[in-house]
Amino acid sequence: MRRLLLALMLISSAAGATVIDRYATELDVHADGGSRATVTLDLKNCQAGRFVLPLGFGGMGRLEVQAAPDGVVLKPVPGKESSTLEIELPPGIAASTSLRFAFAAPDVLGRPKMAAGEKAKSAADTQLLRHSFVNTGALEIGVYELSVQLPGDLRVQKIAEQLPRTKRSEVLPRVRLDRTDDRQGADLQLANMKQGDRTSMVLNVVSARHSYGWLLAGLALSLAYLVGFRSLVKADPSPESQSAQPS
Repeated sequence: MRRLLLALMLISSAAGATVIDRYATELDVHADGGSRATVTLDLKNCQAGRFVLPLGFGGMGRLEVQAAPDGVVLKPVPGKESSTLEIELPPGIAASTSLRFAFAAPDVLGRPKMAAGEKAKSAADTQLLRHSFVNTGALEIGVYELSVQLPGDLRVQKIAEQLPRTKRSEVLPRVRLDRTDDRQGADLQLANMKQGDRTSMVLNVVSARHSYGWLLAGLALSLAYLVGFRSLVKADPSPESQSAQPS
């Protein structure tokens, strides 16, 4: 009987919990490897009380609340591997609401760290953008989205990791590349994230100027080959053309 009452209490508590309908992060990456993350959080079935939101970034600073109903309190809890945000919803809050806040997220882009004596697995001019998010919170996330914008002089050379793998029922790929104005970016998305679910991506990032450099070098080699071949043909006529000349 006691176990049945406990189960009913847990079901009732879960049914009345706040729901994270959409969790969208826009990541503006800087040339020095740092970034500014802007988060839009759409909540449904809002209940007064506190919940903990995982952020997916190690270290955070300069929290700025851009939009939130009166009485909502946001308290950052920085962490070495992954930071969290404590969110307190006040009594009388609307059933559906949105929060928007921004913070500094350091070291999202850079050369891969290697142990002493370890050989590099990528070219010297390649940087890695890594992002890993684990739903360590108690609330399920309807849709998790991360939109990355690189500096204008960088581009994605390769999507090195995108997890978990897409299911046949999913329409969009886990990671897709896009471009806004003159900046390239990438979008990561995963739906129905329960507690403990994880998603991640790794992008190989190189200078955008390199692609044009290789193109110009290829064109120069092609022109040199054509000029050299033409000179060779003129200087060394074929035996057939020699035998055709009158003696």
